[in-house]
Amino acid sequence: MLEKNMKEPILTQHRILKVNMRRNSVQFFDDDIVVESRISLYINSHHYSIMSLTPFEIKEFTVGHLIAEGIINKLDEIVELKIDKKRVDVQLNIEPRMGETRFISIECGSKEIKINPQLWMKLKKQISPGRFFPQAIMKAVRNLNLSAETYRKTGGTHAAAIMDKQGCILAVSEDISRHCAVDKVIGKAALQDLNFKEVFLTSTGRVTSGIIIKTINVGIPLIVSLSAPTDKGIKLADMMELTLIGFARGARFNIYTHPERIILH
Repeated sequence: MLEKNMKEPILTQHRILKVNMRRNSVQFFDDDIVVESRISLYINSHHYSIMSLTPFEIKEFTVGHLIAEGIINKLDEIVELKIDKKRVDVQLNIEPRMGETRFISIECGSKEIKINPQLWMKLKKQISPGRFFPQAIMKAVRNLNLSAETYRKTGGTHAAAIMDKQGCILAVSEDISRHCAVDKVIGKAALQDLNFKEVFLTSTGRVTSGIIIKTINVGIPLIVSLSAPTDKGIKLADMMELTLIGFARGARFNIYTHPERIILH
């Protein structure tokens, strides 16, 4: 049973002193600020992690995180999902292998990720050979920018969206963390029973190896980012036969890996 999301505010206000040196003006202003919260995630009564995220779409985040991290393969492995303020309890009908409690933050630093051969084989099987038109990529970028309402109000979130082959939004989410934004939108798509092999992911954030693993884990063949990839992100996407596009802005974008998926003249 999947419990409904708890209602928590995602925006607050803070009085700031706004300085404009061009106009020689200084004035007080009540600005919208995105809320940062932490939740503890328990899986089969094991304290799995403490997450720093925007406190909405917690159900979608939890489902997406479980799938994107390879903890579960399908929704029916979730027996119960309970949300109680700052705690989420998930009961699975499987016993996943998990280490000690870990803290997942939105900091820039990240550790090198080592992947065992079993996971390589699992990921490799899922990538689709589907192809996409550049017009869909440009349309998707426009749609992502238009849909990022919290970002436009605060400048404090990342956005991620699942797009169809025409570049139309099927699911969209925002969060202070680019990782959590991706988890949330994957969870939304999974709850809608979308076919991940027939869609692509767009994101406003940097594409690191961690984001690539999430994308590959659910079988999405293409990721498009408005920002830059990292070297490990590129290497992993290339090895796993994922098409990676960065700096997608207006009518321009850079294809870093597997350009054969993009139908160019």
